[in-house]
Amino acid sequence: MDAKPLALGKIVSERQRFIVPIYQRTYSWTVKDQLDALFDQIEDKANERLTTGKVQFSHYMGALLLIPESDPVFGKIQNFDVVDGQQRLTTFHLCFAALRDIARDYKFDAIAAQLTDLIVHGDGVPMENKKVERYKLQPSPYDRVLFRDIVDLTWRDLQKKYPDHFFKNGKIRSEAPLPLQAYWFFWEKAEEFITQEGKDKESPEVEKRLLALSTVLFEDFRLIVITLAKDDDAQVIFQTLNSGGKPLAAMDLVRNDIFHRAARANEDQEALLEGHWSVFETPFWKAEQTQGRIKKPRIDFYLAHTLAAEQGKTISLGELYSEYKGFVAGRGFTSAADELSVLKRYVPTYSILVEPTGDSALARLSRRLNVFDMSTAYPAVLVIDGSEAESETKEALFDLIASYVVRRALCHLTPKNYNKVFTDLAAQLRSGGVTIENFRAYFDSKKDADTSRFPSDADLKAAIRTLPQYSWIPQNRLRLILEELEFASRNKFNINGSLQDGLTIEHLLPQEWPEHWPLSDGRSAPRDRTTGIDEDMRAAIVARDALVHTLGNLSLLTPPANTVASNYAFETKRERLKDSLLNMNAIILKEEAWDEGRIGARADYLTSLAVKIWPGV
Repeated sequence: MDAKPLALGKIVSERQRFIVPIYQRTYSWTVKDQLDALFDQIEDKANERLTTGKVQFSHYMGALLLIPESDPVFGKIQNFDVVDGQQRLTTFHLCFAALRDIARDYKFDAIAAQLTDLIVHGDGVPMENKKVERYKLQPSPYDRVLFRDIVDLTWRDLQKKYPDHFFKNGKIRSEAPLPLQAYWFFWEKAEEFITQEGKDKESPEVEKRLLALSTVLFEDFRLIVITLAKDDDAQVIFQTLNSGGKPLAAMDLVRNDIFHRAARANEDQEALLEGHWSVFETPFWKAEQTQGRIKKPRIDFYLAHTLAAEQGKTISLGELYSEYKGFVAGRGFTSAADELSVLKRYVPTYSILVEPTGDSALARLSRRLNVFDMSTAYPAVLVIDGSEAESETKEALFDLIASYVVRRALCHLTPKNYNKVFTDLAAQLRSGGVTIENFRAYFDSKKDADTSRFPSDADLKAAIRTLPQYSWIPQNRLRLILEELEFASRNKFNINGSLQDGLTIEHLLPQEWPEHWPLSDGRSAPRDRTTGIDEDMRAAIVARDALVHTLGNLSLLTPPANTVASNYAFETKRERLKDSLLNMNAIILKEEAWDEGRIGARADYLTSLAVKIWPGV
């Protein structure tokens, strides 16, 4: 292994090509996170050069880890695989391309020619395949076509070829591919730098400032270039170099590891990429998500859920790559293709879990789990949906999982043990078969444990009748529960269709009831509920307060209707309930008054709906 600091110009001006292996991630640097700060550094060095004629200290940009594809051969361009540093190297090529195009646009031909030599080989260089080898950098397959267009086309031609990535005024869209965004960013920032103070194109100062930017990049930005011998373990060194600073996604390490092993086994890497890994190369998987206090790319959470589903055990998100290595060692895959087949098998299911569409049983479950922030259930769902069970069995099991989550919420039972519950359930379903009987057997074994038991119909009835749900369940989840009860209350004679967004939870008997809601004996309680009361009134107040937040006293209204209804008497509320057009409110309107007895009766009615919506085992 050879390591030495080299100026960027020295690295890219040589007759050699840098090949980004197909297993490397696509270009991922953004203006906000990396490019803005980088150009500030370039600009500072350029100003220093313009002011003093030189730069006192070079700027180091980290490491470039290379491994030669073969020994040097006379008359051929030597290729180097970029094991680490491809983001930096690609960024600098995009910056050189932008500076070159500015030089062309401003007719600074000498500068343009020098910059061109840094990104492509000239006609005088011997090449076996000029169409490919003329490019000094070969990015990952998903970036390659766009990168070559950036190198070969003018900025005007880029706008014509990729019109969907630009606004009509020529500005680039935020959803444009990241390489194109980077090129455009460097163009705009560099042009702003060279023309500051309103200098026109013919001004000698403009050419001087562009030359300063180009010289700084060529001479004053350096990388530690580490060139490996053929017997060095590139994967180990790669992981060591990336152990500090911004961590790589675990799936980045997994991908590199799989393709390194595939290369050693002489498996077709292009076929593996196109046939298996390509499914992960979309923005969907790069989106950041949060679970608890942990923030990771979505693809890492997918990996964790996949490992949990495959092994039926909890997975450490902090040691995700190690967890995967242990899984591979234990499974003993015969090929990388088999390994990747397992890794991608749950992609369709997981995509629906994260972004549910349609009205399938899986999509309905997904919406429920998303509202309850219950991704811990995913391993069991993946096992069920990935099985050969009949669709009716899968649908019943999905409903049972939703029922388990909702029933436990209504019964005020803790969700703290769900991670273990659902991985254990996944293990039992994998080993014993994806059947309702096996699901039932698992929860039969947990019936005496409050941390994991499946609440019975009797538990549910008691919870709906007596427990304060408004003050216990977060409002978005309680709203979902009431919405599902509304749908269940409808029949063929009711209005069909979805509910209006933004409905709020209404207390039929208001939280502040003393002013307009006499007690059952006709007496009015004092506002503070204590002044001048006797024991009978105290007991009546306590009994009423205990029912205010229960499900039997809750409904849905629009925010304006909720505000108008407020703490007023039932007769005032009736108008707002009538306007809502909800069937659950139409049923309430049949009552002449609203009191403790009617709240209890409605609780029993809601229970009759609840046991159908959220069935027991």
